[in-house]
Amino acid sequence: MKKTVIICACLLIPVRLTLAYGPQGHQAIAELARTMLTDKTRTAITNILGNDDLAAVATWADDVRAASRGKGPLAHDTNVMRFNAQHPGNNKWHYANLPLGTTNYTDNGSFSATNDVVHVINNCVAVLESKSMALSKPEALRVLVHMVGDVHQPLHVGAGFYQIDDSNTVELVTDPAQAAGKPTDAGGNDLFYGSGMFDELHAYWDGVLVEKVAGTSSYHKLVPILSNIVDRTTWKTPGSYHQWAEKWAGASVKEALAAYQGLIFSDPVFNTHNELRKISITLPANYLADQTPRAELQLAKGGFHLADLLNHIKWKAVPIATSPRGSQ
Repeated sequence: MKKTVIICACLLIPVRLTLAYGPQGHQAIAELARTMLTDKTRTAITNILGNDDLAAVATWADDVRAASRGKGPLAHDTNVMRFNAQHPGNNKWHYANLPLGTTNYTDNGSFSATNDVVHVINNCVAVLESKSMALSKPEALRVLVHMVGDVHQPLHVGAGFYQIDDSNTVELVTDPAQAAGKPTDAGGNDLFYGSGMFDELHAYWDGVLVEKVAGTSSYHKLVPILSNIVDRTTWKTPGSYHQWAEKWAGASVKEALAAYQGLIFSDPVFNTHNELRKISITLPANYLADQTPRAELQLAKGGFHLADLLNHIKWKAVPIATSPRGSQ
């Protein structure tokens, strides 16, 4: 790749943030899943959390990440401080940056990682089945609820990789064989459709499209809309539930490719280490209308798949939890 001649100071570009579905999206997925739990699963969850309110813990993983920066409601929680000390790389658990032409998620593949969202989902299942002690069961359940939501957000799995020449012409590279080693937008976090700090394509999918589905920021109003489109037959994931996360990731990257269709790329900006930090994009005129149904479908599938996974887990009996928000 020919290197661009545009280099700028880091302070001129907003700090890269790996965002996730906003509270509305995660809470809607969790509440939708709760409505489809079996009695056995509901009891197992209540034994761990003290109740079956999955929506109440759906953003815990994001709150933990924010706390590592001294932000959010758990910034001074001693258990969360311990968690972040024990798992300093948990900010990387939320995604897998796969080239948009990826056909299937491959374990130990060129673009997978042992701490990516697929592996974290599987690790949480192992903890809940008492096959691992990497996390406590409450921690594993909270993280699992969140990460199943994340793996269904297309831009948490698919990412743009680019060929940028000396004239700053930007070409999107989708073929995994050609994407290796090329600069990436980290799942749309570095694609800006406006001048605002959060005018990112990733944030657009986390919040703008989610709110558009129900025309409100209330997850309570979003859940019935998602429930109406759930297909309990065709949405079932084939094979062992221990490999479901891989299949969900493979499906999500295909949706990510569709999310990039029609984008126009320009004006790449690199930091002083020659790392990509910004590409300006122009959204197609009908982007919001075209992509809202896709976002709605992914949210509904996230809720259905979360419930299906929880209902398949071989739960081990644990004492009833006394603190639904604690980390122990």
